[in-house]
Amino acid sequence: MSLDTIEDILAAIAPRHAPVLSLFNRYHTREDLPLWRQDIRLYHRFARRLIDQGNPGPALELIREGLDEAHPNDPDLLYLEALALSRGGNVARTQDSVAALLQRDDLPERLRVEALSLLGRTWKDCYERANDRAKQTEMARRSAAEYERAFALGEDPFPGVNAATMALLAGDVERSRRLAGRALDRARQLSNSAGNADDYWLQASLGEAHLLSGDPDAAATCYRRAVALAGKDHGSIARMRQQLLMLREALPASEPLRGLFPVGAVVAFAGHRIDTPEDTKAGRIRFPSSAVLEETVRDAIRDELKRLNAVVGFCAPSCGADLLFAELMLERGGELHVVLPFCCKDFVRARVDYGLDGMRTWRLRCQRVLERAEVHFAIQEDFLDDHLLFDFADIFMQGLALARARQVGADAQALLVLDRAAGRTSGTAVFQHHWLRASRTPAHVLDLAALREQAGITVPPPPSAAPTPGPRKREVRAMLFADVKNFSKLPDRCAPDFFLAFLRQVQGVIDRGAVRPLFCNTWGDGLYVVTPDVRSAADFALRLLDDLGQLNWEELGLPCDTGVRVGLHTGPVFKGVDPIIGRENFFGSHVSRAARIEPVTVPGCAFASEQFAACLAVEAPNEFACEYLGVHDLAKEYDCCPLYRVLWR
Repeated sequence: MSLDTIEDILAAIAPRHAPVLSLFNRYHTREDLPLWRQDIRLYHRFARRLIDQGNPGPALELIREGLDEAHPNDPDLLYLEALALSRGGNVARTQDSVAALLQRDDLPERLRVEALSLLGRTWKDCYERANDRAKQTEMARRSAAEYERAFALGEDPFPGVNAATMALLAGDVERSRRLAGRALDRARQLSNSAGNADDYWLQASLGEAHLLSGDPDAAATCYRRAVALAGKDHGSIARMRQQLLMLREALPASEPLRGLFPVGAVVAFAGHRIDTPEDTKAGRIRFPSSAVLEETVRDAIRDELKRLNAVVGFCAPSCGADLLFAELMLERGGELHVVLPFCCKDFVRARVDYGLDGMRTWRLRCQRVLERAEVHFAIQEDFLDDHLLFDFADIFMQGLALARARQVGADAQALLVLDRAAGRTSGTAVFQHHWLRASRTPAHVLDLAALREQAGITVPPPPSAAPTPGPRKREVRAMLFADVKNFSKLPDRCAPDFFLAFLRQVQGVIDRGAVRPLFCNTWGDGLYVVTPDVRSAADFALRLLDDLGQLNWEELGLPCDTGVRVGLHTGPVFKGVDPIIGRENFFGSHVSRAARIEPVTVPGCAFASEQFAACLAVEAPNEFACEYLGVHDLAKEYDCCPLYRVLWR
């Protein structure tokens, strides 16, 4: 390829609202990799734009490829790696990366300013997570100090106004006013300079500086200009709003300004699918195949997406309402995630075309959606006619949606197309129940019965006997595997003392837990635990790390850098009596997946799968945090998958 091709690619992603993720997928192919190795600008520009548009995961993988493949030790890529980790919610790894970067003597001043600002951002994230006032004050003080260092180095108003905000939240009003005044003067100078007319972050900084200086009217004018310039950059608008929300208690004048930021919504969707021949024969008619009804439902969903200002959507692309939602999200230019409850071929047969030639159009539409969406699998194994998997996929999807909403600072909403006469056992009604429990907010419901009436379609009343739920052959459980790094170095003479101390600590964690594990087993330094749910597994994992972290490893005969690794996963497993041990055990591919996560875990940490992190976001969002680590190869070449670090909030 020629240099002109590189310039063409860079020009394609330059516009503010360019679809960078789809362009990345188009230009980052195996055939294009020599081009990427040739010109580091491709890594720099794509990574920065992916992060800006709220896609830190793909950005992180791209950056690591650049560092590993062609551009090792590049300071810009190292900074962007830290930035991607920060946007993914990984505070600890961000701070480590920034600290290493700041030690470099060859770091350009612009990157030093950005790195110090990012360090300030991490302490601000800690402030937002803190659950007591004393800890919040300390985190705000640290954040203000790092932002002020960045401001002093480059007189950039962005860290200056952040320093002023965090100083105010730390209780230092005088320092806050002083910093805000300096930042305001500098922002005004830059605003009047050529080339800054469309810089919406500069306008947002001006607005915040005016607000901190006691002029909310001037702040409102600047914020309106910032939002107008940002346009469809919903992630940036959400971050502006989040900054304002932090000031609610310390600065009541900020409250009326919240309405200036239309952040949009992350929408989790569920709806009835086209009736199967079996449903029609049994008189369970909800969504008959009708072009008129399909168009009526499409129009209703379109209107609701516009009202909610949907910017990100999640659904399982079944024939009927779900595929209509997926197509409309793509039509809006929104970000679409689809969640498949099991392998694709089984999903298409069970929920898209029913294995019928007459449903071929729906199958083709589903394929087109899958080509343009980001696809997540609740599990990748076969369906096995196990209807438990639909419930598991619902919770997984909702957790992904809630996590994505927090990541981009948007509102999380659920939208349903529901026939209320279908009863509480219908898939859509169960989805509604799960959402209310997870989000504490009711779903928005489009009444399918009313839409049928609007389309002029009359159906017989549903049969009095409700359909029985489908078979369930597996159970969804959480699995934990743990081992001790350096165990192979344990001298045989120390083995009795080690096992006594190790097993005593494990038993103590079990005894103090609010929920007893369903199964426990040990071998050597290994530990395998099955719990009823992800909440109890996360609690067990972190208490285990805390307790074992108190052991004096050297006294037990192991090196001082010894630590415990914990891997966590949740998924459908089989249960049966193990004749060897004479009690119930759990088995299946998801036990194997949990076991393969543990060996790639950093000692002293608990790493979890995407499924575990998403379900934890539903079950215990205020108790635990999950920091995104990136896509990792699992042990023994088992697979590669996104991993998260589980922490207390």
